[in-house]
Amino acid sequence: MNKILIIYGTRYGTTTEVAQDMSNTARELGAQVDVIHLEKGIPFPEPEEYDLVIIGSGIQAGQWTKRPLKYIEQKLESLSKTKVALFVVSGYAGNPDKVAEAQADYLDAMPEKYPGLSPISTALIGGMFEFKKYNLVVRALVKSMAKRNTPPGEELPEKIDFRDWDMIRDWIKELVQ
Repeated sequence: MNKILIIYGTRYGTTTEVAQDMSNTARELGAQVDVIHLEKGIPFPEPEEYDLVIIGSGIQAGQWTKRPLKYIEQKLESLSKTKVALFVVSGYAGNPDKVAEAQADYLDAMPEKYPGLSPISTALIGGMFEFKKYNLVVRALVKSMAKRNTPPGEELPEKIDFRDWDMIRDWIKELVQ
């Protein structure tokens, strides 16, 4: 792979850190990489300009962020002719009881939702909960979910990080090589 586009959506910045690390790893292997955080008003890049398009999103309340989905919808025809890989950053990747469900719901279901989209690879990446970044409602909801997986009597830290950087780098290396 010579020219790679990593395009993603994020709500709290965790996916940005993942995309940047992917980019750094791919560049170390000699790839030319463009990284774009999809925000309103930014024109969508053309998939056919790249050898590989990696599309990712953070997951919140069981949903991808809107802009990557809009990108897929608007560029589906071009994406169907381009090598595509998908990733999501989700707290469920850090919960062994939820991994299979998260993989099925957030990644495996995408070709069904978007006929013509045929990812060559997918990655379910652990998320990070940094409670101070959330508003009160989201903080309470996320803390209650995290407490279910915390041993009784143990306090929740202010930040829980499920990202596996070695897995992320290995995935990108596999894609680039």
